[in-house]
Amino acid sequence: MSQGKILITGVARGLGLGMSRYFLQHDYQVLGVDIDKNALTRLEETGLPGLQLVHLDVSEEPSVQALSRLIERQFGQLDGIINNAAIGQPCNEPLSQLPLSHWQRVLAVNLTGPMLISKHMAPLLTPGAAIINIASTRAHQSEPDNEAYVAAKGGLIALTHAMAVSLGPAVRVNVISPGWIDVSRLQTVPNNEAPDEHDHRQHPAGRVGKVEDVAALARFLLSGEAGFITGQEYVIDGGMSKRMIYPEGPAAD
Repeated sequence: MSQGKILITGVARGLGLGMSRYFLQHDYQVLGVDIDKNALTRLEETGLPGLQLVHLDVSEEPSVQALSRLIERQFGQLDGIINNAAIGQPCNEPLSQLPLSHWQRVLAVNLTGPMLISKHMAPLLTPGAAIINIASTRAHQSEPDNEAYVAAKGGLIALTHAMAVSLGPAVRVNVISPGWIDVSRLQTVPNNEAPDEHDHRQHPAGRVGKVEDVAALARFLLSGEAGFITGQEYVIDGGMSKRMIYPEGPAAD
């Protein structure tokens, strides 16, 4: 028996692809959307039972409105939404050279997109359903030249608690902020930069994260067992954001 119908954005690669497979394995029906037509075609050819795919740019409101009408006709209602679609490259050019077009595109996809999906899909959610936004630990920590990505992910955390208050009690809204999650096998082009032993050891948890770590948390937050949880951020990074790091090792006492 299906546990529910959920919408996941950004399903063609990486974390979105991994979460889609996870939820399908746990008897969910998944409606997946992505902007990459070629990647969607390759995914469709795998013939995963329970997966329906739609080509969509989450930042275009007319397209999102059309998706809501499609869902209403074919699904009736949804039991959850995972706003995962994002321009995932966190680095931009130096701030002095940052093109306004890049800034605006990252915010359009990574921040406006989740708002539009939630705006038009929330009326289709069953009572007690939930929305999960996927942010990043970079909303709290930065490297040089991360302005667009960091601003969008930080805004998404704030948007989460705003929507939780606006949509409650019928709909709960939470945000997951992953740290380093190994998606090297889930890219359109295979990624040879898989974590090495040093990468694993530097995490207090002893390893880099897996897609299943994020997906299992998302599954819990969508469930009735999380019925008293809304407006919250869940950092899932193996403890890295709590580890004090010095360039030359721990400081002397």
